[in-house]
Amino acid sequence: MKNKNILKLFIFFIIFAGCEVKWDMEISFDDDFSGSYSIAVLIDQEAQMYAVETGQSAIGGLDSILSNLPQGFGSSVYQEGDFLGVLVRNDFEDTDDLLEQFEQLKDEQNTALLLLPIENINFQDSEDEFQIKGTFAEIFVTDEENLEGFKRIFDGQLSLSVPGNIKEPKLNDIVDNTIVFENDGLSIKTFELVTQTESFWNIQTIILILILTLVAVIIVRQYLKKN
Repeated sequence: MKNKNILKLFIFFIIFAGCEVKWDMEISFDDDFSGSYSIAVLIDQEAQMYAVETGQSAIGGLDSILSNLPQGFGSSVYQEGDFLGVLVRNDFEDTDDLLEQFEQLKDEQNTALLLLPIENINFQDSEDEFQIKGTFAEIFVTDEENLEGFKRIFDGQLSLSVPGNIKEPKLNDIVDNTIVFENDGLSIKTFELVTQTESFWNIQTIILILILTLVAVIIVRQYLKKN
């Protein structure tokens, strides 16, 4: 409930100030599914001026995120062009560790804003496949008449870098094994990434084929000798 209250205040600030918010989350996985991630929440110049005029710092209420982060998280004030805000980053040992860190952030009403656009996210690792599935939240509830105005308020994206060969989504221009999912906060949207982490032609498969071939050759030779 307290997270919903802080959410309402945050949305009110965005709409009343007529500003634009950028949310950018990047998760990078290594071959063993350890990795690192960063989350940036930024506001435009108009919002910065409004924050200063109302007695806040230039990044508005976002500074409360920095002061309430759990131990072990790195953070800084971050600027990207005319946008200013906060950047939070951390490393993780595996997907369970990553999800535990997300829960830590959600447990505090200010740091929960970092994961506001994500309704849920989960990871599944099988013998030869790695899946990431989740849902973007509906941050703003609006009607068709005001839809275009709300589209200019929030710009969000989730970037996922994974090992292996990406099978889903099927795109022709995948760069550095990275998929970027866009989010405007206006509706509930699902996202999914599936990567094949182990090729059929791995060393174990090749050795097995060679052994079976050798056995087949021996059997054929023995058969020919008898006949």
